[in-house]
Amino acid sequence: MLSQSQPQPIQPYQVLARKYRPKNFHELVGQTHVSKALINAIDHNRLHHAYLFTGTRGVGKTTIARILAKCLNCDKGVSSKPCGQCSSCVAIDDGRFIDLIEIDAASRTKVEDTRDLLDNVPYAPTQGRYKVYLIDEVHMLSTHSFNALLKTLEEPPAHVKFLLATTDPQKLPITIISRCLQFVLRPLPQQAISEHLANILSQEHVPFTEAALWQLAHAAHGSVRDALSLTDQAIAFGQGQLTDETVNDMLGLIDSADLVALLTAISVGDTQAVAAHIEQLRAQLVDAGSMFDGLAELLHQVALAQILPDISLNVSSSHAEAIYHLAEQISPDVLQLYYEITIKGRENIKLANTPLQALEMCLLRLLAFRPLATNEVNAPASIAISATDMQMTEVGDVCVDTDDVKQNIDKTEEPTIESTSIDNTSSDSSQNNNDIAAIDTIDIMATDVPVTYTNCTQNNDNTQDMIYNNITENVERLPKTTFELHEPETTLELNTLDTELTENMSQLVVTDKDPVSLIVNDDDPRQLLQSAKQVLEGEWTAQKWDYWLQYARQIKILAHDQLALARQGIMTGQILGESTLKVAFDTKHIQNTFESLAAKIKAELGTTIVRLEVDPQWIQQQQQEIPENRQKQRILMAQAAAKEGLNKSPVMQYLQTLGQPQITKLKLNLQV
Repeated sequence: MLSQSQPQPIQPYQVLARKYRPKNFHELVGQTHVSKALINAIDHNRLHHAYLFTGTRGVGKTTIARILAKCLNCDKGVSSKPCGQCSSCVAIDDGRFIDLIEIDAASRTKVEDTRDLLDNVPYAPTQGRYKVYLIDEVHMLSTHSFNALLKTLEEPPAHVKFLLATTDPQKLPITIISRCLQFVLRPLPQQAISEHLANILSQEHVPFTEAALWQLAHAAHGSVRDALSLTDQAIAFGQGQLTDETVNDMLGLIDSADLVALLTAISVGDTQAVAAHIEQLRAQLVDAGSMFDGLAELLHQVALAQILPDISLNVSSSHAEAIYHLAEQISPDVLQLYYEITIKGRENIKLANTPLQALEMCLLRLLAFRPLATNEVNAPASIAISATDMQMTEVGDVCVDTDDVKQNIDKTEEPTIESTSIDNTSSDSSQNNNDIAAIDTIDIMATDVPVTYTNCTQNNDNTQDMIYNNITENVERLPKTTFELHEPETTLELNTLDTELTENMSQLVVTDKDPVSLIVNDDDPRQLLQSAKQVLEGEWTAQKWDYWLQYARQIKILAHDQLALARQGIMTGQILGESTLKVAFDTKHIQNTFESLAAKIKAELGTTIVRLEVDPQWIQQQQQEIPENRQKQRILMAQAAAKEGLNKSPVMQYLQTLGQPQITKLKLNLQV
């Protein structure tokens, strides 16, 4: 009788995440800030009774808790380097140590489960030195369970240690967090995960490529467990090998080199290469969301390489070299436009018929649009011009002959002028009325369509002819309008002097102990905003005090409260001797403000003594001499001068030739 051989039992396969789980603190990948603190606490016998480990999935929360339990219960004594060979260490590694109670809070959320757990806390450990309660996903406990745990967690028996782990610490009551030492575990960088995978695959004798490991590390998003799980899947998918194509096919991704090639083709306008890449995306059924993420990440890395070339890109060396090469080919403004188009296109996935359609439209936008280069004009298909709807702005060195434009405008009936808005208009009576190039910016809002004129000093005949032809062709298409005169009604709005003074210090010249003087033309109304120059010697006068305050405001040596107090009073007495600031009011905190103001005056002018005096009657008599009121008077004078200069400007005379329109709204910003 032939004996039949018994089949050999198949050894169960142990996944990489469990097989290569760290057994001590020195085998941990990353999390140095946690392991160092725990090692020092164990070595110096400063152990806490409750620890809270927080962080995203797969970063080592449960692993660190088990290592800590092994350190506390090793047969050779409490040590940060457990032997790993004694019965307690082996039992903890195998998950059968009776004094390590692991609790899944997600399945035991009720308060009755917590009470049953706490009933066994007073009893001494059976096998080990400490009884360790490891509660995973502790944020899943109910409110009543947390309340039942509070007292025991605060004052447990000496033989009990609580180790809590959670991925969502925001859901924990502050009363629980305050009773624990909290350690926040960080996601691991791609380089650390890639090196860890290379070490494991070398031990497993699995061939791999560096690019494949970087793809797996990137897809893990900082989780070691996710990286090892993806590696297991990729080994099975590639029949024992890890290559770039294997990982990309498994993850549904496009290779990073292909992304670089695609962006390069887009930047140089190679439509055939872009079409080939789109065909490849369709054939591989690439996930559109992942493609958007990869493209946005690549653009982000290229921007970093341009602006911060010394920063680590956290990619492989070959990929980094391609990124730096791409950063030299794409200008920063084009790169920023590409990034905006990509992240906006990511939002269109839910609106498009298919995600791939949204991806292809995004690639077409990247190929079609780019910022205008310097001195480049984007010529539209048609330009409609209205005599009262113009916006003059400076665009490169292009010029438009306004006499020719006016001849074409005169062919149409005159339109209705509703409102005008003129900002920062400079005038010169010696110039011709048609010399619009003398005006910086003018916006006249009335009818329908805008046109852009240009302010320049050089001629570009080709561009000028192109714009002129477009204007001539479209003037005849203007709708017929009627002309109505409005009653004169002018509204003048100015920003306050304080804001303008602090925002325009670049236009001022400051000398030591000498108030500033404006750099303005003789006809500029801004010169009226300055007080008359004074010599700061002898006795104080209202003019000298106003003059020095304007200087102090412009160089920002006074705080807001000090300046407000000084502008409401008048300084009397000797400038270099004893002075008295007279004001009309007294408040609770005026003395503190005055003391700091007096210190600034002494430091700047050398005044020996500065006093404060409240004299409402005297201030009432000198109301017009208070610096605040003096400045209001100067503003009114500047307004009148600005209005007069505006009425004499070439643009107003030009508008009057079109039917003597009346200004119904005027906004004038005077800057000093």
